[in-house]
This record gives sequence, structure tokens and C-alpha cells, in this order.
Amino acid sequence: MVRLRLIIALIPIFLLLMTSCSKSEEIITNYPFLQKKDENITLLFSDEHYISAEGDYYDALLDVKKKYPEKIRSFNIIQSSDRDLVRHYQIEEYPTLLVIHNDLITIRVEGALKKYEILTMLEEGLLQK
Repeated sequence: MVRLRLIIALIPIFLLLMTSCSKSEEIITNYPFLQKKDENITLLFSDEHYISAEGDYYDALLDVKKKYPEKIRSFNIIQSSDRDLVRHYQIEEYPTLLVIHNDLITIRVEGALKKYEILTMLEEGLLQK
């Protein structure tokens, strides 16, 4: 009887884990740029309401790309209307910059920041590897 209750209690947890894994796999399948292995994938989440705060992000990304071309080969702009990626990466603030390496977020920078602040976080995160 106790085993049956335990099994019944574990079924929802198992189902939740299974659906979250399949959702993650679906996201990666639907976005080919997320399929790169052993390479940094850089995503800048953008929203037209916060466009004025994004200039420093673009400038910082271009500087880092120029200084460390092997660390940031390209970057992708993701619009806030792309609800799947926004939910998947739990984006709550714009702009948000993510650097992902082998499916792990290695750098996360959020909100209206100055270029030097963004550069500092990017360089520290990229040079730790």
C-alpha cells in the first residue's frame, strides 16, 4: 500500500520532468543557432520599449567581438515577441544578454547598464574559460 502511494506521488514529478526535457529539446530543434556545440552562442533579448538602453549592449558586443573574435563569433537579436525563447530563458527584463556554451548560460547581463559595465561582465565571463 505504501509503495503504491509512493508511486502515485512520483508520477506527476516524473511527468513534469519529461515535459520540461521535451520542451527544451523542442526549443533547440526550432532554433538552429542554439545547436552549436563547443562555441559561445550570444543572444540579446530586445524590446522596442527599451530600445534606448540597447545601444550600449550593441557597442559592448562589437568591441568584444573585435577584441576576442574566437570568443564571440556572432550574436543573435531575439525580439520580446518570441515568447518561446523568452519563457525558456526566463527573460523578465530588457535588454538581457545571454552567452550560452554547450546549453549552459555562462553569462547573463540584464537591464539598462553602461557600456563599460557590460564590457566588464562580458570580458570576465569570457576569459574565465
